[in-house]
This record gives sequence, structure tokens and C-alpha cells, in this order.
Amino acid sequence: MHSSLKSATDINEAPRPATWSWLSKAIGVALWTSFIAACLETAAVFACFDPLTLGFDDIAPSLAALRPIIYGLGFFVFWLFTFIGTAMTAFVLVSGSRAASPSPERPTRS
Repeated sequence: MHSSLKSATDINEAPRPATWSWLSKAIGVALWTSFIAACLETAAVFACFDPLTLGFDDIAPSLAALRPIIYGLGFFVFWLFTFIGTAMTAFVLVSGSRAASPSPERPTRS
């Protein structure tokens, strides 16, 4: 029998799901929640304010073409600020729970 062939028990076994570290989980939660918040902030802000009408009466047509870029930059600025806030919250939650009781996932210092 060739070594490249798998036995029947190897084929029938389901692969184990990968486990995520506490840092990966915290970053994933912070990215996702900040993304949702940035979507809502962008919709709310740009529904009320048009970037080109905020004090520019005689705007050049070439600058008017930048409107989608301004919307995109606004979204990423909102995402950055909300990510910083949610990452700080995740850090405080994780460090607070570590101080209360040591986690089996992370080794404690002796």
C-alpha cells in the first residue's frame, strides 16, 4: 500500500476547527463592530451634509468629481476612530478579566 493513500478512518474523520487566540478574537470583534458603526455614521453624516456644499459656492467641476472620494475617505476616518474605541474597550475587557482570574489560554507570569 502506498504511503500517500489515506486509510478509511482518516477520510471519515471531520477536520477540527481552528481555535482562535484571545488576541485574534478581540481584533476580529473590534474590526467588525467598528465597521458596522462606521457604516451607520457615514450614512447619518452624509445624509445630512453634502461635502461639496459646506461653504463652497463656486466650486470647480473637477472638485465636484471628488465627491465619491470624500465619501470614501469619510468612511475610513469613521472606521479608524471607531476601531480605536472598540480596540481600547476590548483591551480593557480582556485585561480586566485577566486581573480578576487567570485565563487558561494565556500563561500567567510567576
